[in-house]
Amino acid sequence: MAYVSQVKKESVEVIIRTPIEKIEGAVYKLKSERLLDLLNKPTEGFLPVSNAKVFSIESGKLLFEARFLAVNKTHIVHLVDNYTLPEV
Repeated sequence: MAYVSQVKKESVEVIIRTPIEKIEGAVYKLKSERLLDLLNKPTEGFLPVSNAKVFSIESGKLLFEARFLAVNKTHIVHLVDNYTLPEV
């Protein structure tokens, strides 16, 4: 029987803003790691996002949903974690 190591990661709900889209979803990071550390890893050009909802910045309309989305880190304008949506 082979030894299988497992890395425990925590899920963080985020909003990612690109020049033309807003993305809501979850990213996974090590408990000892900051979100900034994920963005600053030079060896990884994409940020994986689970259960992503992609909205148009211009219209606010939902463009599509995806269980997995790889976001090019060079396109990220800002990223917000642990957000609370205002009541409307």
